[in-house]
Amino acid sequence: MPSYFASFNPDERAELINTAMGRTPADIVVTNINLVSSTTGEILEDASIIIKGRRIARIGEIADVSKYISSRTIVIDGRKRYAVPGFIDLHIHIESTLLDPIGFSKIALKHGTTTVVADPHEIVNVLGLKGLEVFTKVSRELPLKILYEVPSCVPATDPSYMLETPGNVVSSREVREALNMDGIIGLGEVMDFISVVNANREVLSKIQAASERRMVIDGHAPLLSDEKLDAYIAAGILSDHESTGSREALEKLRRGMYIFIREGSAWRDLKALLPLIRDRECMLCSFVSDDVNVFDLFTKGHMDRIINLAIEYGVDPVKAIQYATINPALRLHLEDQIGSITPGRLGDIVITERIDYIKPVTTIANGSIIYYEGELKKVIKKAQYPEEALNTVKIGADPSSLSIPPRVEVKEGSVLANVIEVTPGSALTKWRILDVEVSEHKILPDPSRDIMYITVIDRHKATGSHSSGLIKGLGFKAGAIAQTIAHDTHNLIVAGWSKEDMMVAVERVIRLQGGIVIVDNGKIVSEIELKLAGLMSIKEPDEVFREYLNMVNTLRTRFQLDFESFFMTLALVSLPVIPDLRITDKGLVDVMKGRLVPLVVEASRR
Repeated sequence: MPSYFASFNPDERAELINTAMGRTPADIVVTNINLVSSTTGEILEDASIIIKGRRIARIGEIADVSKYISSRTIVIDGRKRYAVPGFIDLHIHIESTLLDPIGFSKIALKHGTTTVVADPHEIVNVLGLKGLEVFTKVSRELPLKILYEVPSCVPATDPSYMLETPGNVVSSREVREALNMDGIIGLGEVMDFISVVNANREVLSKIQAASERRMVIDGHAPLLSDEKLDAYIAAGILSDHESTGSREALEKLRRGMYIFIREGSAWRDLKALLPLIRDRECMLCSFVSDDVNVFDLFTKGHMDRIINLAIEYGVDPVKAIQYATINPALRLHLEDQIGSITPGRLGDIVITERIDYIKPVTTIANGSIIYYEGELKKVIKKAQYPEEALNTVKIGADPSSLSIPPRVEVKEGSVLANVIEVTPGSALTKWRILDVEVSEHKILPDPSRDIMYITVIDRHKATGSHSSGLIKGLGFKAGAIAQTIAHDTHNLIVAGWSKEDMMVAVERVIRLQGGIVIVDNGKIVSEIELKLAGLMSIKEPDEVFREYLNMVNTLRTRFQLDFESFFMTLALVSLPVIPDLRITDKGLVDVMKGRLVPLVVEASRR
């Protein structure tokens, strides 16, 4: 169990008892507040909250509040506002925010989040379990409780298939050892559902290690149904955040799965899953963000954003709050610690002006005031990261020597080629076989059909391994984009219309040691530096937000592009576990058969 929830401390509890009895003054007293009871679904009007140390001592209508107050007690006049429990996000990848845990915690706390469950499989793909150690170390002193899961699928595909060059491979033995680290709450989403339903012993060994420790085991089961779904659950995996329709989610609920209703920046399922929560009680349902970017965090919020959207869709405000407080706490078996404003629980409290639109003005976490009337009151120190975590982009080749554009045997004419077709904003791809022009043994791009070059380069082992192909439908009108965010292995991926622009983008990403770079006509038009594992910035959150906003605005005004849709789409093009056709540093991947396929299907017919 993470140290946030240390074993019963008699001294702490004695002090709490003495405060509840009025024998010892409180540290914080909140008066004149409407208290939202997540345990009963009520609003307790004109209530008070008494806090001693990290925990809550008393709540409710208190006749004589003065006996809890001394000269050292902080008194907060609630001014008829609403107090709700600190929000809990059961499933997030912090790396997707582009912020490090320090920066993320500052923004999440401002928006009322006091606990998150993070699956760090992005940084672990890059740095191995050293990445998990880095995260847990820097998170240890944060007021935001970040509970980590040990990633279950690093890399996403079985290395024996040799479909890509992974940064790291985490075995069941290593998973078992990592589960003993402080700050670990369970096993991260088990994405390899094929191995699960085939009773693969390596995967089952990872599940066993978490089960023996009574830890949570999270799932990833898109579109699984019937016997495959039953088999997956029978393995001991009891949650899923991939349901995109109410029928799919209801089938899982009927089989006892916890349903995490995802509303992230790119994957938004709340509206489709409304029937689960608007018209019925769903104790096994909770809200999660999964992947949320820095732009949405700054402009819309975190869990408050999801609660407000649910209210907008017609969900009762108190019920919406329960899906981000007590329900997640029950899933974690931590309802005795978090999820409600009740005696003995940690002092995680959010004060908001209204109940029908959550806008946190004050956040209290672990009995400490973090934000008061929108101002940060707690000093949150920057982290010092090891050099190996800040120097992860090594391609082992001169960028000018890369095979861009793809070369073919035919000198002039055309060839039939396997082409990846994408739809911006969607994770799925289509496999197209298209006729493309060739000149001087080089395949030409085709702007009229939106067919451009795409290349993936190993950036972990400095092997020089890379492959080039064609992508259709990205809708990208600038010269090139290169990024070190390429799920889940996170090799360097670059798309563009010419080798010249693509090389400028690649060289700049290497110089930055990670990031996103946009190039047009040989010039860098926008960039975001992501130095930590090539995935996150170590700058202050507002600076990262400005860089992101600059990129969004530049692409919108100069190229009429929606950055988020193609950024996330490009980031998934190298993930060889989502059908149909993908590309890695080893080549084009037939996902359903788990094998590499050539770029050229047929030579020139002219």
